[in-house]
Amino acid sequence: MSEKSLEVNECLKLILERRSITFFDKTKEVDDELLIKIIELASLAPSSYNLQPWEVIIVKSKENKIKLREICFNQEKIQDASANIVVIANYKRAINNIEKVINDAKSKGYNISVDKNLIANFYSINAKMRAVRDTSLFAMNIMTIARFFGLETHAIEGFNEQLLREFLNIEDYKEIPMIIAIGYKDPTKNLLPRGIRFPFSDFGKII
Repeated sequence: MSEKSLEVNECLKLILERRSITFFDKTKEVDDELLIKIIELASLAPSSYNLQPWEVIIVKSKENKIKLREICFNQEKIQDASANIVVIANYKRAINNIEKVINDAKSKGYNISVDKNLIANFYSINAKMRAVRDTSLFAMNIMTIARFFGLETHAIEGFNEQLLREFLNIEDYKEIPMIIAIGYKDPTKNLLPRGIRFPFSDFGKII
């Protein structure tokens, strides 16, 4: 088997292994350095004009996880996970990144024929939607890359948004697509078979 085939097989393995884990090992912590590494690798996700509108706040201390659990309607996995990554979409950050991204691209030989104002004007059309879309791609990368390092995740949308904003001082113009609980699986628990996934014929067509 070629090296390329092995890489493809490993990629598929990670995708197939990823599950939404509801039971984490409360005795095992994920090092800050590993969390940062996972998030920086996840930032290789595609984004409109490479503007990378995402931000994260990692809730990791025991006290803050207890507060976050209350905000998330008392979901036990919030407290049991080693950390919880609050994923934030900030369209203003994307616009502020334009000049840096253009300068970097030009320094690497890319032929950039549009100026920053044109990009800003285009991005501003449905800016929040673009930011949420790109940030969600980034979030999916976090979950896949976590599997590479032997970690488990769960994407959480059940939370009181206003209380979460107040707790973490998240401005109103930013969107919060999800929280990702991350940690090690409780070895005493077994996963049930994966839930149904519908075939292409149920949701797609080729034209």
